[in-house]
Amino acid sequence: MNLKEVKKQFPESASEIETLESLGFASRSDGWIDSLDSEKAQTACWLVGRVGNDRDADALISILSGQRSELWVQAATSLSLIATERHLKPLLSILATSSDPKQRNGAVHALSFLSRCEVNQQVITTLTEIAANNSEAASVRAQALEGLGNKLSQEFPHNLYQRAVSIIIQALDAPEAEVRFWACFAVGAIKIREALPKLQVLVQTDSMTVAGWWSVGEEAEDAITLMNGGEPPLRRPHNSHTT
Repeated sequence: MNLKEVKKQFPESASEIETLESLGFASRSDGWIDSLDSEKAQTACWLVGRVGNDRDADALISILSGQRSELWVQAATSLSLIATERHLKPLLSILATSSDPKQRNGAVHALSFLSRCEVNQQVITTLTEIAANNSEAASVRAQALEGLGNKLSQEFPHNLYQRAVSIIIQALDAPEAEVRFWACFAVGAIKIREALPKLQVLVQTDSMTVAGWWSVGEEAEDAITLMNGGEPPLRRPHNSHTT
């Protein structure tokens, strides 16, 4: 996709894109995004996710590993679109060195939605360890569970696959609704039939909701529907939030 196509697809952002063009987007160099104020830098992070290349992914890695926390979410989202296999190591490095939940969540998000490369065994191992770690922020564990739901398959070694499945099932009992919710998602995505008894209990007993989504019980119901070969209903997000 080029800039003209992005403007056509996102007309509401056309003026912001033109502003970035006037500031040198076409000839952007290393550190260019960091030279912008917060609002323009966020738009630039978003834009390179639509039109960027390998070098832009390098710049986003620098941003995600840097100090401008207001850019981490958008940098991670765009990385998921343009990162390649060689960016797996620096993303894993962020997780190995950062203790900031927001920064860690960004790195896990990028790994969970990579579209230009396949995840490797180290990525699955890392996501599994994060999902299993009760000391992690609930949002980070939840993101790791979503990532496992998106990326885990039986093509991985049996012991690796079974370890991840075991952690997903355990997460159905987590004290945080956000973690239970995304464990339900992963169960449904991977079709972990041995989790069915726990899902049935959650359907009947878990009315806790997750901000921007719906109740854990409803997500458990959707997971059961998927395992039975059905199509879950379209749900409207709830406004309330509780853990």
